[in-house]
Amino acid sequence: MAEMRAVVQQDSYSPQAENQFVGVRANPRGEIVTPDWFTQLVLDGRVYNISSSVQEAGDLLGETGPGSNNINPSILVDVPSGTTIIPLELTLMPEGTGTTGDWPIVRMSTDDGTRYSSGGASITPLNMRKDDPNTSSTSAYQGGTQIVASSNTDDDTIWYGSVDTSIRVNQPLYWSAKNNLAPCLIGPAALLVFVQVNNVDEEVLWSLKWAEFSTSDIT
Repeated sequence: MAEMRAVVQQDSYSPQAENQFVGVRANPRGEIVTPDWFTQLVLDGRVYNISSSVQEAGDLLGETGPGSNNINPSILVDVPSGTTIIPLELTLMPEGTGTTGDWPIVRMSTDDGTRYSSGGASITPLNMRKDDPNTSSTSAYQGGTQIVASSNTDDDTIWYGSVDTSIRVNQPLYWSAKNNLAPCLIGPAALLVFVQVNNVDEEVLWSLKWAEFSTSDIT
């Protein structure tokens, strides 16, 4: 029978340099310690977040009639060639300002090409590790002044949601890769979120997180 030896490390750690061999870590009960992969990606500095432009207020993201051409996303992340992302979390919530009413549709989709053409407000993705070891190679936008995207090529919906804001006050819509199958967007690609509202004055609080890699690291 094969035997695996591990080092018990609970009260202290032994950080090692990059590209060095290390022992497997165990707890005092002899169980192998394996961190949650998403948490480890944050520790590695590979996770980014974009969110409402002003923390105290929502953004005017929604359209009252988006139609069927899918060229006016509320949130858009363009992934360039050489970069790969995996969406991790999306949160959307009515801010409370504006005319209350239904959000008939919230939709998240992907495409196999970059989509940004004009409009909207550019957002700088922020690293979830606050010493900022890496910077994102993506281009991100929110549609407060209405994003205009190019025609879709491989538009693929991965999630739908809806909320009645007249009944569910301050309750977010939430998508997570932990309980949904997440796509792998190998650039050039795009991640798009469409928010349809009854009234364009409805402000939306939101955040979108993804893991990001050099494509050469995964292919």
